Amino acid sequence: MTQAYTEGSVSVSVSILGEMQLDRALAGRIRATSDLSQPFEHIADDFEEEQEKRFEHEGSLDGAKAWPALSPDYAAWKEQHYPGRKILVRTGKLRDALTGGPGSVRTIGRLKLVLSGTRLVKGKSGIYDLGALHFTGTSKMPARRPMAIGKRQKHRWMRFFSDHFRIEGRFDD
Repeated sequence: MTQAYTEGSVSVSVSILGEMQLDRALAGRIRATSDLSQPFEHIADDFEEEQEKRFEHEGSLDGAKAWPALSPDYAAWKEQHYPGRKILVRTGKLRDALTGGPGSVRTIGRLKLVLSGTRLVKGKSGIYDLGALHFTGTSKMPARRPMAIGKRQKHRWMRFFSDHFRIEGRFDD
């Protein structure tokens, strides 16, 4: 009996606030898949682990430059009110949310992965997205991108997919 299947390719796209971080198609003939939740789990774990390192190194990770220094006035205020806290860590909520802690969003489905560490926050000026403000910067502060995906990380993610397809017998060599 001949096994029938649908051939196709898998395209992986990752964007952060509309900025494309990764857009690749896996090479080779791939049998159509209906469940990518396993590689998505690996990607989610890897993302959170790398985010932890990114916060520890204040942005300087996998070839990325360190986040811009705080202004002298804000640095002095922060040291007085939140002594010893690193850049982008005041209360720790943003770091926690981006590293799988309280406030993180992790939705894994068969064909969809959503990772977000920022939810809308109510502040003095209204409701805002703290992660997005830091990612894009404002008139009062430079951009400090808390969510980033490095080159080595992109390669690992593609390997997660390739390994999954090989294990499931979905790659035709």
